[in-house]
Amino acid sequence: MKKIAIIGAGISGLFIANLFKENSDYSLSIYEKNSSIDTEEGYGIQLSTNSIKILNKIGFDALDQNEIFNPEKIDFYESIKEKKICDLNISEFNSENCKYTTLKRSKLVEFLKNRLDDNIIKYSHDIEKIEKNSNQITLTFNQNNKINCDHLIISDGVFSKSKSIISNNKNNPIYNNSIAIRGNIKSDNLNNLNEKNISLFLGSDFHYVLYRLSNNKKDFN
Repeated sequence: MKKIAIIGAGISGLFIANLFKENSDYSLSIYEKNSSIDTEEGYGIQLSTNSIKILNKIGFDALDQNEIFNPEKIDFYESIKEKKICDLNISEFNSENCKYTTLKRSKLVEFLKNRLDDNIIKYSHDIEKIEKNSNQITLTFNQNNKINCDHLIISDGVFSKSKSIISNNKNNPIYNNSIAIRGNIKSDNLNNLNEKNISLFLGSDFHYVLYRLSNNKKDFN
């Protein structure tokens, strides 16, 4: 049996673990530097039809439909005067089981986490060293905790410490001086918007987006 180690218990790490867990040829562990996974109320995420097709392979289509939303179009607006420019019908790319979807990021994380056995995720494991010797990979975590594996999957995000270790700190992110701000808003505070659609407001040096997060509540990201 081959041993797989996944570094990072975010969406990508949890998803790849769900794919491997059904295969008896592999034993699986996820190593997460934090002491828990946050599944509290959070901000939104948009999933394309291709994303939904992949997620359906692990049972996403069985998720409570009240927890998601399927927008019909993207409405484009001029940001200052809030004048509509045009729209894009994204529902044309949908199929019966694969539809463009918006939901709370925390709901997606919760879905992925709950499908895994509790002992798969090893918390409070901060990677310090990665070494490859012959056919084995040795991972060193905090307090000199060493673990051997046959295959390593790095899923610890855009600011990946693991990638920096492997590349000898040559994998530093490049910034473009942009800032992203997220928040939630109730539909009562929105005026003259089609709640079935994603609303994209375009400015000269910024843009903002509003989209619904579920069928059962009129909360917007």
